[in-house]
Amino acid sequence: MVKKNLFRYSSVLMCVVLTAASLVGCGANTAATTGTDTAYVTEMAAGSTEATITQAITNELAVSNKSTLATNTRQETVYVFNDASGNKNHITVNEKITDANGNETLNKTESSENAPVTMKVTYKLDGKEIKPEDLAGKSGKVTIRFDYTNNQKKTVTINGKKQTVAVPFTMITGMMLPTDVFSNVEVTNGKLTKVGDNIVAVGMTMPGLKDTMNLKFNDKSLDLDIPEYFELTADVKNFSLDMTMSVATSNLLSDMNADDITLDDLKKTVASLDDAATQLADGTVTLQDGTQQLSDAIPALTDGVDQLNTGASSLKDGIYAYADGAASAYEGSVSLNDNMKTYADGIGTLYNTLKDNNLDSSVASAAKGAGDLAAGAATLDAGIDSALSGAGALVTGAKSLTDGTGELATGAAALAEGADKIGGTLTSGMTEAKQKYDNAYDSFYQLAMAVIGGKLGYNPAAMTGEQKITAATTLANVGISATADITDENQCTKAAAFIMQNYNDTDITTGKIGIRTAMVSALTAKYAAADTEHKYTLDQLKAKANSDSDANLVAISSGLSQAYKAYGLLNDTMTSLTAGGENSFFNGITKLNEGAGQVNTGANALKAGIDQLSAGAGQLSAGSKQLKAGLGTLSTGLNTLSTSVGSFSTYKEGTLCSSLYALNLNAGKLQQEGTEALQSGLSQLTANNDTLKSGASQLADGTATLKDSSGTLADGVTQLNEGAITLKDGMAQFNSEAIEPITKLVDSDAQTAVDTIKAVVKAGQEYNSFLGKSDDKAGSVTFVYKTAGITANK
Repeated sequence: MVKKNLFRYSSVLMCVVLTAASLVGCGANTAATTGTDTAYVTEMAAGSTEATITQAITNELAVSNKSTLATNTRQETVYVFNDASGNKNHITVNEKITDANGNETLNKTESSENAPVTMKVTYKLDGKEIKPEDLAGKSGKVTIRFDYTNNQKKTVTINGKKQTVAVPFTMITGMMLPTDVFSNVEVTNGKLTKVGDNIVAVGMTMPGLKDTMNLKFNDKSLDLDIPEYFELTADVKNFSLDMTMSVATSNLLSDMNADDITLDDLKKTVASLDDAATQLADGTVTLQDGTQQLSDAIPALTDGVDQLNTGASSLKDGIYAYADGAASAYEGSVSLNDNMKTYADGIGTLYNTLKDNNLDSSVASAAKGAGDLAAGAATLDAGIDSALSGAGALVTGAKSLTDGTGELATGAAALAEGADKIGGTLTSGMTEAKQKYDNAYDSFYQLAMAVIGGKLGYNPAAMTGEQKITAATTLANVGISATADITDENQCTKAAAFIMQNYNDTDITTGKIGIRTAMVSALTAKYAAADTEHKYTLDQLKAKANSDSDANLVAISSGLSQAYKAYGLLNDTMTSLTAGGENSFFNGITKLNEGAGQVNTGANALKAGIDQLSAGAGQLSAGSKQLKAGLGTLSTGLNTLSTSVGSFSTYKEGTLCSSLYALNLNAGKLQQEGTEALQSGLSQLTANNDTLKSGASQLADGTATLKDSSGTLADGVTQLNEGAITLKDGMAQFNSEAIEPITKLVDSDAQTAVDTIKAVVKAGQEYNSFLGKSDDKAGSVTFVYKTAGITANK
């Protein structure tokens, strides 16, 4: 009885489709032009190829094509335009929406999606396949075959198992065959109809349904014959073929109530027998539950191994990136150390040059000579005054005057020579200080570019030209110039402020990278890689890196400040010595030298012409007083210069000599203990790069092997679980075979078959929109395929 019911349900599904097509029985698949099954339609239907085919297909669908869509509905007609081989050209969708009041809205849409059912059309001439364009105009035995592929499928659970169910599309293809071209026509899975002087061939298939309906009863297949292709053979003369049309719809089963298909009544009859059989199999079910739990736990294990393998791979990538970064850092440290050495050497050269040229003693000597000159000028003035008081003493005074003016000329010449040395030394010192300041500022600017580049999200070690321009513009906007200008009193202050502002900026999430943080990180990594003896802790390494980075930053900032101060001091000194134009220190020395010579000449002339001297004594007294005042100013200025210069032998804060001493000392120390040590440490760090990379690769390879092995373990557990399932099924089979005389009326195969039929019906009812629209409107969709004809080129 069960087998009979199962066949009945399957026949209902098939006959709903096949009866709609008026085929001969549910399994009829061949028709010919001869015999009594040739049907005729009205002559009016032969007006055109499309109209004739449409009429024939409409007649075939008349059984189940009743429209129940009235209001609040959506009807889609999808036109698929194919070439002669069945390949899609384009798709147009006409959408008709009827609201609750019966008002209609029409929409037209072009779609790039593929239709759920695709077709392939092949042609043969006298048994050999031929391209459609080559068939035009030929004569002979022609075979045309339409193969359909159902691509609209869904996965459902039937009787506890996953199963693929195809949406039950009914595919009807119509062709109009002129009798003057086609004769002896035969079709497979279709029928023939005579319309005027033409033969209309109609084929019907349900692609994909045969695989879905691969039903079994007591392990025996029902072997339902469901057509999936349509084929036509004919004798032709001068072959040509107008367009063919196909219609695909899943609506033919929409009126079937799947809930009416059931085995519940039979199941109730044998319910008590099922309970007894279930108790007998409980033991094997419990065993299978245990193996299932083990099998369910395996994915967590394999996931963990996968995560470990992924982490090892990421670690490998990180170590490779770290090694590349360490190499780049080493190259940068080499350049930094070379620049620092040049800077330190330059400061040393400046310091030694000024010291070897006795700048301090020369300035002191010049100050003492000016004092002596001032005292001499006072004496001269007093002598002139005495000369005015007595002509008798004038001769003796004239002799003393000539002797004094001779000494004055000698001292003035020496003073002029010393002034020239001072000017040359100051000029050289300013040039040297400016060069060192430029070098120091360039090093600072490179550091500032790296910091700004990091904040902008660039790689500081590999910025492109465009990125460098952006970074330089950003620095310029905050007042940091790319060009060193030692005369700009704000530049050094802004550089120091930039270092302080970016000293501890560590907000990585916003791209900010602090100067001190970057230096501490680099020093920490360097010390950690270089330390192979003491094994310092991370805190100890960070403490040492913090200490050294602070010292380095202080040295850089101090170097800029001291270079600026040194230049400023030299420049101020030079300015004070050249201030006043014609009355400047250097011009005064020159004039003093010239004046001393003139005084000496005048004194000699005075000795020769004492009478003239007596007559001009008043004028000489006035000039002597001016000379006394000028020499007093000169003496004061040189004393101030001497105090500012200081001494190379005695350290005093703020003096030129002491500042150059400190700058020279710290520059060399920074180069030897800072940049040179940094270069050495990074060299040792990069020496281990290959070993580190090799270890990371071995680790990644090991975790990959572990991952592969975990798959083997998973397969073993799966086999164990399948064995438990087999045991459980064997017990169930034993129970079934033991009580088969009583329970053979119903089994899992029957229920599976019923559930499969229900799933097919439901899949057809649920597919109601090609556009994928989902709302409260009742939907339907019909596909119309228009396949290009074949005609000979004229």
